[in-house]
Amino acid sequence: MRVALISIGDEVLIGQVVNRNAAWLAEELTLIGCSVAEHVTISDTAEQLTSTIDRVRTSCSVIIMTGGLGPTHDDITKDVLTSYTSDRLVMSEQWLAHLHDWMRERGREVTERNAAQALVPSRATILPNPIGTAPGLAIDHAGCLLVALPGVPTEMQHIMLDHVVPMLGDRLRESAGARAQYMTLLTAGVAESTLADMLGDPSDFLGNATLAFLPSYHGVRLRIGMRHADEAVRLQELWRVRDHILQKAGKYVYGSDKQTLAEVIGTRLRERGETLAIAESCTSGMLGARLTDVVGSSAWFLGGVMCYSNESKVRDLSVREATLAAQGAVSVEVAKELAEGVRTRFASTYGIGITGVAGPGGGSVEKPVGTVCIAVAVSGHCVSTRFQFGNDRYVNRERSVGAAMAMLWRLLK
Repeated sequence: MRVALISIGDEVLIGQVVNRNAAWLAEELTLIGCSVAEHVTISDTAEQLTSTIDRVRTSCSVIIMTGGLGPTHDDITKDVLTSYTSDRLVMSEQWLAHLHDWMRERGREVTERNAAQALVPSRATILPNPIGTAPGLAIDHAGCLLVALPGVPTEMQHIMLDHVVPMLGDRLRESAGARAQYMTLLTAGVAESTLADMLGDPSDFLGNATLAFLPSYHGVRLRIGMRHADEAVRLQELWRVRDHILQKAGKYVYGSDKQTLAEVIGTRLRERGETLAIAESCTSGMLGARLTDVVGSSAWFLGGVMCYSNESKVRDLSVREATLAAQGAVSVEVAKELAEGVRTRFASTYGIGITGVAGPGGGSVEKPVGTVCIAVAVSGHCVSTRFQFGNDRYVNRERSVGAAMAMLWRLLK
């Protein structure tokens, strides 16, 4: 099943809004076995949307559109679909009732403009939006399924997961053709090239499966793919390749599919009844933000200190002035004292200390931009590493966060 994605909106087209919707949709569609053939971003004009639907319909049986379903003059998706399918707009009493309830809960009344969102093409299936005022729409037209979703990410995701994914899943199961299935293993603390060397020549173990290396600042994802009409065959091959990867590089694999390293760390700490505190200099809160993205992190994350200045390192975390004078703020010695100091201050099981030269300035011959020192302390033991990243400030900070979590994860194994 080939799918085209059309993102509608001048704000996306000109780069004012980053198009994360398309990336999210493509991943979800791929996971259920669809083949995403094209991403298109277009302006808020009826002519552009009409011509784009015409073009992509020639090669795709499903078109998913995001954006243009709001109550203002530039929201043209519904009108275009009505015209394109030679349909007419009718009032959905069901959706109008939803609008009245939605507004009443917020102390508001439905205006004429709001009520217009209950006008839908007569042959469309309404895809309820539990957290917004614009419903999604699905229309079967001339052998092509046209799906229109709101551009607001949370609303789009709710409708997609609740309604569109099950709908497409049913259609995939009814079709007799081959479909793709994927499994993803997540690694930390190892470079992409090193992983490739560990796994060996792909022709020796892949067979009819595929393997993609997907590096990020926090690790490398290994996406295994298999295309076949029989689900049992797909699963057998996916697990066979998975077993090969675990045999060769399993010590670097921390999870699978959509898990995050922070979630895995949190689960391990919670199961052990252990806790964590962190001291951040060059990352200045980025590690704490990543850890507290995990629901329930308050059970194991006690807190942190952003100790950007030397004065803060000494005053707040008991780093010795003699260490700073002899080794400099960016050193494994200071990273160790940060880790031990924050662990003592919060009475946590583990402490992490990060200090570095994020850039673009501040580097030296001995400690160029991208030099980062990280330590992880636990009772009676402290491990530390000096890293040499690159010249980009944002990348250096992100890689520092990933490296710190990988170091803690190895201690927790």
